[in-house]
Amino acid sequence: MPLYIPRRLTIPDVSKERWSKPFAVASVSLSPLFLATLWTSQSGEHVMSPLLSSSLGIIAMETTEKSAPPEKCLMPWLAGGFLMSVVWSYIIAWELVALLVSIGDIAGISPLVLGFTVSAWGNSLGDLIANTALAVNGGGDGVQIAISGCYAGPVFNTLAGLGLSLVLASVASHPSAIAVPRHRSIFETLGFLVGGLLWALLMLPRRGMKPDKVVGMGLLSIYLTFLCSRLSESLGLMKLGIPFGV
Repeated sequence: MPLYIPRRLTIPDVSKERWSKPFAVASVSLSPLFLATLWTSQSGEHVMSPLLSSSLGIIAMETTEKSAPPEKCLMPWLAGGFLMSVVWSYIIAWELVALLVSIGDIAGISPLVLGFTVSAWGNSLGDLIANTALAVNGGGDGVQIAISGCYAGPVFNTLAGLGLSLVLASVASHPSAIAVPRHRSIFETLGFLVGGLLWALLMLPRRGMKPDKVVGMGLLSIYLTFLCSRLSESLGLMKLGIPFGV
C-alpha cells in the first residue's frame, strides 16, 4: 500500500476495470506537482506552477463522469499515464542503483563486479526466461522470435537508451562537455560483445541458419570466459597487463 497509493494517485488510469473519478482527478492534479518536485530536486529550478495542477484538476472534474471513463480525447490521458509510468520506472531504477552502490560500498565489492553481475543479470533475467520459453516451446517461429528479441533488446537499449541518456546529459551540462571515463574494462567488454556477435554471424550461415548446440555452446563459452576474466581481474586474481593510455 505505501507504494501502491502514490502510484495510483499520480498515474492516470482510464481503463474500465479500474476507473475511479476521484483517483483520476487526483492523478491529473498531483502529476504536475510530482514532476515539478522531481525536477526541482535535481536542477534547483521550479518549472511547473501549482496553478497548472489546479487547472488540470478542474478540467478533469468537469469533463469526466463518475460511472465510466472518458470515451473522447483519450490521447492526453494515455500520454499522461505513459509519461508517469516512465517517471516511476526511472525513480525505481535510480533507487535500485543507489541501493546497489551502497551495498557495494558496505561489502567492499567493486562497482564493476556489481555492474556485470547483479545489474546485468537483473536487467536480462526477464528476457532470458521469455526467450528460453519461446525457443523450447514455440517451434521455428518461437526460435526466430527469441533470436530477434535477444539482439533487438540490447540494440534498443544501446542505441535508444544510451543515445537518449547522452542527449539529456549533454543538455543538462551545456555548455560544458561530458567526459566519458576511458576505462580498460569498457573496451574489454566491447571486445567480448563483438566476439559473440562475430561468432553468431559466422556460424549461423555455416550451420544452415540453425541455432544448434555448436552455436549455443560457443556463445556460452564466450560469455563464461568474459565473466571469469572480469571477475578474476576485478578481484585481483589476474592482471592482463594490457597497456592502456588515458
